Amino acid sequence: MEPRDLATRLPDEPRCVDLRGLLLSGRCRVFPEWPQEGEGFVVRSNDFPYAAVAGTPTAAAVRAAVEGADAAATAWAGEGSEGEWHVLVPPEAADAVHAVLPVEWSRRGVVIHALAGDVPTAGEAPDGAEIRLAPQGYTAAGFDLSHLPSPLATEYAGEHVSRRPLAAAFVDGRAAAFCYAPISTESLWDVAVDTLAPYRRRGLAAACYRALAAHLAAERGLAPVWGALTENRASLRLAGKLGFEPVAELTSIVLKTTR
Repeated sequence: MEPRDLATRLPDEPRCVDLRGLLLSGRCRVFPEWPQEGEGFVVRSNDFPYAAVAGTPTAAAVRAAVEGADAAATAWAGEGSEGEWHVLVPPEAADAVHAVLPVEWSRRGVVIHALAGDVPTAGEAPDGAEIRLAPQGYTAAGFDLSHLPSPLATEYAGEHVSRRPLAAAFVDGRAAAFCYAPISTESLWDVAVDTLAPYRRRGLAAACYRALAAHLAAERGLAPVWGALTENRASLRLAGKLGFEPVAELTSIVLKTTR
């Protein structure tokens, strides 16, 4: 059974965008490798430090899926920075999954948002910025991101990220903010935004989101999904400003490491 075959067991809904997107991409491992109909399973990303859970998997499947998670999280962290490895779990399975993991793993809430209205138009760039679109990824577009700090540099250096649709805000010729689609399904895409510290509170990430959302809606008919940890107030506020509304909740079980 191929990962894509498992995606047919799950609805194409915002709460499943990470899980189905991983399966459809094929860039993942499934535990157990051949889950039976109705059996819970874990999908581990080959590109990002996280896994996603369907149903309630066995203890053996959970342990196998997170093997080496501490090393993977550390590899993503910059010098002296904290790395994180997440397991996204439906709330009804959170107790069972968390009970299998060592005590270092902690639980956080995740709010999944869908766009309440129409997909926005690209709009105007903020003063002093230029929004550039890279439909085939920033490598193909020739964007220079060598100035990014860790762990952002690690994330964007990955082959998978470098080929995903992306919009970037350039200030004085330098990329300062980004929005890209790390995961997508037949009708949805997961929004990822980043802004370098000196350029925050200027509307750059929002402008990047609008440009990429307009492009993906027009070219592929995709609607955006916004996920945010409940503790990330800035992300929750931005989601509201951009017209998103909460539609589901997940639990993220997190391992933190320091490099």
